[in-house]
Amino acid sequence: MALRVSPVSRNLALKVTIMFLEIEDLLALGFACAVAMIAGQFVFSDRYVFSIPMNWFLVLVVVGLGVPGLMLFKYGKPRKYIADLLGCHSQPHSYCALARDTQLKTHYLEERN
Repeated sequence: MALRVSPVSRNLALKVTIMFLEIEDLLALGFACAVAMIAGQFVFSDRYVFSIPMNWFLVLVVVGLGVPGLMLFKYGKPRKYIADLLGCHSQPHSYCALARDTQLKTHYLEERN
């Protein structure tokens, strides 16, 4: 009985990108487009720019500025940089308990005579 062989992908750590952006970045851009469309629908419901309704124009502006902006911002950065950056700024900062306090100018305890 012959052994059946099937091809196996050896490139499991491949960085999946579309337009040089990761999937998470595109999801964030899609969320920003949805917010822009809702804002354009309710705030600027009867406005037109170049005969395009304002809600669609805002989506085009978000995509037109967001994709090149993210590409330039992420140039040379490691994978998952945006997720790590948001995680760093959304979590509370922990400080060293042994460090000297720079804002304290007076003593906690006063000596009594």
